[in-house]
Amino acid sequence: MGDVTRDPAELSLSEHDAALLDKSGFVADPAAATAAQLDRDIRMQELIHRSLSVTDAAERLGVTATRIRQRLADGTLWAFTSGRSRLLPPAQFTTAGGVPHLEKVMPLVAKDLHPLTVQALLTQPQPSLSVKGRQVSMAQWLTDCAGNAQEIDQAADVVTAAAWALA
Repeated sequence: MGDVTRDPAELSLSEHDAALLDKSGFVADPAAATAAQLDRDIRMQELIHRSLSVTDAAERLGVTATRIRQRLADGTLWAFTSGRSRLLPPAQFTTAGGVPHLEKVMPLVAKDLHPLTVQALLTQPQPSLSVKGRQVSMAQWLTDCAGNAQEIDQAADVVTAAAWALA
């Protein structure tokens, strides 16, 4: 029986594979990988803490919990499961209610995305969305726009581009 453990230095990648890993930001440093995982875990715990329960979302939007569950089923709101709870990322909401026009874009967001990805999709400035020359997030874009078809299509294009990037 051969030795199953190998010195990582003995393993080699093709130049093409090495270039792909370099381009994607892969690092062979275990400490860096651990730090990245710790950072992701912390961000996830923060997101869980800030997310709204179905009941909280219903209160924020001035509707019933049943209506929130209907919107989750039809994809106009997005939630993830944490333990036994369904949580809605906070970027879908404003202090006064919901992000305007979001219901027109959220059905395009894949249900199996990681919650941090959905939160980032809604909160990170997007190169194709700008107001007065400044890049804005999708949530900000939808809040500031009039909701015409062209503006909604621009936001939808961001979701489509993200889906392609993650495929």
